[in-house]
This record gives sequence, structure tokens and C-alpha cells, in this order.
Amino acid sequence: MLARLTALLFFSAVPAMASDWWSYDNARFGYTIELPQEFRLSARSDNGDGLTLTPTDQSARLLVFGTNILDGDFSAEANTRIALAKNDGWQISYTKSTSRGISFSGTKQGRIVYVRGVALCNGAAAFFQIDYPKTDMQRFDAVVMRLVRSLHPTTKCATTTQIVKNFPVTG
Repeated sequence: MLARLTALLFFSAVPAMASDWWSYDNARFGYTIELPQEFRLSARSDNGDGLTLTPTDQSARLLVFGTNILDGDFSAEANTRIALAKNDGWQISYTKSTSRGISFSGTKQGRIVYVRGVALCNGAAAFFQIDYPKTDMQRFDAVVMRLVRSLHPTTKCATTTQIVKNFPVTG
């Protein structure tokens, strides 16, 4: 009986935890990400590229945005983002990148920054950047992991050969 009651309580709590997140879809750049309910919108960009959010206690800041990449080179964009963070005083201690994604994190003045980016179609990329106090690391670790897992393109990009096949043949 106790085991059934424990299971019932556990499974009834799961939907409540799942509803603590909401989906943000950016049609302009073609990406989606799940965002924690505790974060409130503090600014929306005028051009539709993303959002700035903060929790009620203002302890963290979450930026979610899309951008067009110069020359469509995602790897160069990723390296530029890391260099900008270093120039801003962040001590970068972790980096992982592929041709389709980048993650990096670092610290500065008792705060942690985590950045994740994914390549999108047509030479664009989507990023999130969250920074929060080191003292709240345990609180935000699960948030960061869910953000990482949920940031992805909403459309599959056509390969170069598919694009070429679609061009009309001229005389």
C-alpha cells in the first residue's frame, strides 16, 4: 500500500514539474527552446530575434536570440562568441563545439555564464546565454541542462545538392 501511495504521489507530481516550462518558438529564425516558468519576460527585441528573461528574484539573466552569421560560417561565429566573452572578462573554463553546435561556460566576479548555440538554416544561428551567481549553481544546473536539450532548429535544412536541383534550368 505504501509503495502504491508513493508511486501515485511521484507520478502525480511529474505533470506539475513538466508544466513549469513553456515553449518559445521563433519563426523569424526557425528555432525553439523550452523556458522555465519562473523566468519572466523583461525585454523582447524590436526586430523579433529573441527575448531577455529573469526570475522573480532577479538573480539570473537569460538571453535567447537568433542571429544571421557572417558568411554562414558557424564555427567562426562560435569562436567569435568565445572571444567576446573573454574580452568581457569571463574566464572561460569549458568549451565544446562541432560544426552544428557550441557550448561554453566560465566565471567572472562570483557569477557563472553558460552559452549554447546551434546552427540554423540559411546561415543563421540560435543562442541562449544565462548568467547567475556561483552560489546558486545547484539551483540553475538543471535549468541549464534542460535549456541545452531543448534548443534546436524547427526546420530541417536542405542540403546543397537539394538546393541546386531546385534551381530552374536556363537556356
